[in-house]
Amino acid sequence: MDRAETQRLRLEIERALRGAFDPADVLPRLARLARLAPPASDDAVFANQKLAELLVERDPWRAALYVRRALAHKGSDDRAWAILAFCQTLLGNFRCAASAYKKAIACAPANPWYAHNLGHLLDVALGEPLRALPWLKLAYDAKSDNSEIVASYAHALARAGRMEVARSVLEHARGRLDSQELDALLRWLDQGAPSRSRRDASAASAASAASAASATSAPSQPKRRPPSATPKRLARVLSRGLSHLPLDPRQRERALALARDALPPPRRRRSANDAATGEQEATHLDGPRRKRRSANVAALRPSVAPGRARTAEVDVAGLAAAVAYAIVYIDHVPLSQAEVAAPFRVGVAHLRGRFAELRAKLDIIRGDARYATTRR
Repeated sequence: MDRAETQRLRLEIERALRGAFDPADVLPRLARLARLAPPASDDAVFANQKLAELLVERDPWRAALYVRRALAHKGSDDRAWAILAFCQTLLGNFRCAASAYKKAIACAPANPWYAHNLGHLLDVALGEPLRALPWLKLAYDAKSDNSEIVASYAHALARAGRMEVARSVLEHARGRLDSQELDALLRWLDQGAPSRSRRDASAASAASAASAASATSAPSQPKRRPPSATPKRLARVLSRGLSHLPLDPRQRERALALARDALPPPRRRRSANDAATGEQEATHLDGPRRKRRSANVAALRPSVAPGRARTAEVDVAGLAAAVAYAIVYIDHVPLSQAEVAAPFRVGVAHLRGRFAELRAKLDIIRGDARYATTRR
């Protein structure tokens, strides 16, 4: 394709992007421009970056590939670094996202949103509020009239132990800004800004170390089956994650009730009478028929995949995150899926899938009377 043709295609795309465009129409043209223009050309960089912007929430993995192609030839573009950071956040790669936001800040130091996003990521996703404070203070100094930035700064202050400063920031903002999130954070401060205790963190680290040690020292022993999503385990994981979210006690109570409804009913244990009845039935089967029946039953049992242990661990966290987001969804709490997923250490795509399953199973709607704590 000659230069005139690529310019014509780009003009068509830019004209479409300025109007109310249909992504299904624009995406193929962007992909064609990216394929046909020289990789280092401005047209190819433009096409790859726009593809990433349009795909980031639908397919963050592909979007990351496109934006990396753009950055390979234009590494000083702050917006491209910010898009990559957003991709990595949605994929759950929080340290990679933090690194990309730092690159964006280096390219555009005056942009307060990059500093905010980096600080919020360090505080909520990585649990490092002290490292987050300088970035959030930078954003707050530049845009103290934005409720989202105020909320993130106050949250990190409280997590860092500076409760009075956090309260002062929130009280000052409430006089100027009308925000449910600021009210929720003040209620959270009134509760003492509950968070995961050091003892829980130490226990988790010790358990992880013990597991690694046993795996290397006694490989011949059979591995224990990982704990399933029992009510107690789900409640523990859910409570730990909820402690990082600005939800009030009633919302946490409703989340635990929803979690109980989300789990399947416990299987009925086989009684002695059932066993005796089964034994009597078995005695009436002749040898060949009995063998065929056993084979058929065995064939119907699902096999356990080799990676089941890790899957079970992730699934409990995924279900807990979905339950937490269900309360956010029902009560119209201004939190994104990424913000809810972060404390549970699950990816946004995983949360989105589990929430869709949960919503279908329990017929959850906005303001659901079974779980809502507010009336609209």
